Formats: sequence, structure tokens, C-alpha cells
Amino acid sequence: MEPKKVDPSLINDSSQVVLYGEFFAADNPKVKFVVSLTETDLAVQKLLAPSPVFGRSRQTFNLKDCVGARSYREDDNEDSGAYFSVYFYPLKKRWMSTGVSRQRVEQCFQIASVQDPRANLEEADKWARAIQQRMGLLQPSRDGVLLSEVRRPCRVMLLVNPQSGKGQALALYNGPVQRMLHEAGVPHTLFITERKNHARELVREADLSQWDALVIISGDGLLYEVVNGLLEREDWEQAIHTPLGILPGGSGNALAASIHHYSG
Repeated sequence: MEPKKVDPSLINDSSQVVLYGEFFAADNPKVKFVVSLTETDLAVQKLLAPSPVFGRSRQTFNLKDCVGARSYREDDNEDSGAYFSVYFYPLKKRWMSTGVSRQRVEQCFQIASVQDPRANLEEADKWARAIQQRMGLLQPSRDGVLLSEVRRPCRVMLLVNPQSGKGQALALYNGPVQRMLHEAGVPHTLFITERKNHARELVREADLSQWDALVIISGDGLLYEVVNGLLEREDWEQAIHTPLGILPGGSGNALAASIHHYSG
């Protein structure tokens, strides 16, 4: 793609544009967008026919709310274009409520500037990599460790109790959790527990060198099993340093609320 002159109306005084381009909407080739990436934001400006008009159609997405970006091509060999999608979960007001929650927003663009599929894909790759790099640098640190310093991709052992929350834990995995892991580029292996202490046995016997983190989707009980499984290992002093994650899939989820929500 040829370098383009950046329109001054797209840039705040404090912003430094890293990438700039004009792309089509992935689902409508008649709709075109101006997209600019800064160190902190992704600005998307819709071009309105019959001539470019800049105004209310501009949206700015904070990269702190971004979980991932990917580039790809469709299976259709006749389509020389490439695509890149960016996934955000910003805090937004709930429908008919005064509260706010994180709600999914996907921005997807088609690059078809040349007839060479490889060149289009390389351009899409460049945008996806640049977004991933900057979103990682903006994540908050925990105990002095930035998200960008954690091994990526992070290989996750994911344990689900299908009975938890009256069966909602497995439904959560099959719905939003699996989708979000895909969007964030996190490879994982699913283990569905079959009986009491099954997770305890799995973690006690597992080759933890295969995993960078252990994550459970359940109530409080499954985390209890996982922690005890780690402590029963011969290498427990090293094993207990394995990062643990909990996705609330139980009925009350008091422990998940204490760890994540009430602790800030």
C-alpha cells in the first residue's frame, strides 16, 4: 500500500500516528474507512459518499480494551483481498440499566489495494502485529510484570466442571470463553472433569512444562482441587508458581469475586 498523507482532523495534538490506511468494510465493499493507529488508540473514520466527510462517524478505541488482533484470508481463491480483525471489550452502559459492563466490539477491515494476495496479506499482518505490540505495552503491570513480558502465546490447561452452576460452566466455555481465547490468540487444551477430585489428580500428575497457566471454569470447589493437586506434587515448591486463573462458572462465585472484582 502506498504511503498516504495523514488528514490533520484525524489526529489529536498529543497523538503520534504509527500506521495509517484506507480500507473497505469486511462485510460491505462499498463502505470505506480511514484507519489510524497511534501508541494508545485505534481511530476509525467512515468515509461518507459522495465525498469524504469527517464528523460524527469517527470512533476511537482505546488499546487498553483490546484483547487481540489477527490477519487472515478467506478460502475463496478468487478473492485476492486480505482481512484484519481487532477485538475490543470496552466498558459500556448496560441496556436499560445504570451499570456498566465490558461488551464485545469487533472491527474488521478488508485490504484489497493490489491484485497480489500475498502483498495484501502482508499488509494485514503488519497491522495485526502493530496492534498486538502496542496493546501489550499498555496493559497494567502486576507485581512488576507486564502482560507483554509473559510468554506469548500462553499455553493454557483449561479445566471445566460440567456440573458447576447447574451446567452453565460448559456453556460458558462453548460460548464467550472459547471465542475470547481465540481472539486473544491463546492456545489451550480443554479438560472436562468427570468426578470429584478428578482435577486434583490431573494437576498432580500433569507434565506442567506443557502449560504456562492453569485456568478453571467452575465455582470455588474446582480451584480448591487444583491448588491441592499442585501441593501434592513432588515438585510442589516449583509447581505452586504456575499462574492460576479462575473464570466464574458456579452459582455464587464468591471466590472469583473476591480475587478479581472486590480486590480491584
